[in-house]
Amino acid sequence: MTIESKLSNLCIDESPPRNEPLVAKYMRSFAYPVLSKLSPFNISKTGSYLSANKNAILQKYGAEAENDITSILEKLDTLIADILSNVPFRELRSDNIDVKIWNKVLDDFSDQDGNRPTWVFANWLYTECYIHRRIFEAFETSSLLKNYDPFFEQKMNALTHCEDATDILGKFLVKYFNKKDVQLQNLRKDIPKIIKCSLWGNRCDLSQTGGDAIAQTESPLDLVDSLQPLMLADESSKIVDFLFASLDEPNDNKILDIILDNAGYELFTDLCLADYLMTYKFVNTVRFHGKAIPWFVSDVTIQDFSATINHTAHESRSETLKELGKRWEAYFKSGQWIFESEQFWTLPFNFGQMKSLDNDLYTKLSQSFLIISKGDLNYRKLVGDIFWEPTVPFTEAVGNFKPSKLIALRTLKSDITCGLPEGLAEHISKNDPDWLKIGKYAVIHVDGI
Repeated sequence: MTIESKLSNLCIDESPPRNEPLVAKYMRSFAYPVLSKLSPFNISKTGSYLSANKNAILQKYGAEAENDITSILEKLDTLIADILSNVPFRELRSDNIDVKIWNKVLDDFSDQDGNRPTWVFANWLYTECYIHRRIFEAFETSSLLKNYDPFFEQKMNALTHCEDATDILGKFLVKYFNKKDVQLQNLRKDIPKIIKCSLWGNRCDLSQTGGDAIAQTESPLDLVDSLQPLMLADESSKIVDFLFASLDEPNDNKILDIILDNAGYELFTDLCLADYLMTYKFVNTVRFHGKAIPWFVSDVTIQDFSATINHTAHESRSETLKELGKRWEAYFKSGQWIFESEQFWTLPFNFGQMKSLDNDLYTKLSQSFLIISKGDLNYRKLVGDIFWEPTVPFTEAVGNFKPSKLIALRTLKSDITCGLPEGLAEHISKNDPDWLKIGKYAVIHVDGI
């Protein structure tokens, strides 16, 4: 009997119960194949990348780093074995400031006899976050590779592989920005396109491929039009009305908060959206919220953010992209753009817990004119990672996370969804049974707008 079959013997060949948090023991949920296959695959790919780049690492960090590489590979192998054997979670072992929080959560999830939760039976949001925190632990407990991001090169490759598409979008924006007089009706028509470029950028998620780049070669603007039939909920018209109404209200402190997801092409499209909203005075300041540590393979860190702007401004083949990148450098240097990496984003909590667990962050977001949440994991955290009935309104699923007006831009890569019209989920599933999990479909939801 294989280890994987032992894991499956612990599970139930059923769909997860509605209106409850996801758990991997239900084999017809997306949590089970991610736990049993995709997560071990990603961990293994991380180790393979480390081995393949051993010489470059030793050249940069010195021969002593070989011991670190050996130790990290052993820890990654142990993590895979722990998952597939369904052993109880263990405490984290580092001096990072978040470890006390993680270990307190583990204690809270343990039963009165001290028995700790296991991979198959714990809430999936906690489990999946714990997996990625253990991957980082393997590096941070080394001697020389404490701050090494094994995914950085892959994230930058994901950006450079898409330069044809970024150039098309960049030329559209720069031409727009250089016009002396832009008609309001043109802005009304084009704002949804720019928003949807950022939305569909979320399809390029390296955690779905083990780090292999997804080339985005089509025109992003043409793509927006061709993919419109795959929009299951589209509240972009409400966003446009809200933005234009705000122009009549003088306010020099309109802060846009963007809770980022993936680096690479998606981050580029997020920067384009932020620039567009800045240029036409819909917002005055943009705070980008990324991750403090490497997370879910392709999530944005400060290293990714800075490298993306630098690459666009100085290393692009296109002069148009260089012009765009230099605009972004100026925003960053002036303080109009700010990158922040609060600890909350890499903890195993949903957004409804923010006010009680990180009131400082909740208060900061309450200053916001508008919050944009990007991607699937942020969406899962917004709605509590609960397997909602698809027709449950988004505003209801978000619960008490109400710091400001909110937009969720997300392509569907997990079982979690809500805010769909009656009967739509059943109709799609007849012809496309994996519709929830493959990034083919998308939603734009709003709350408070």
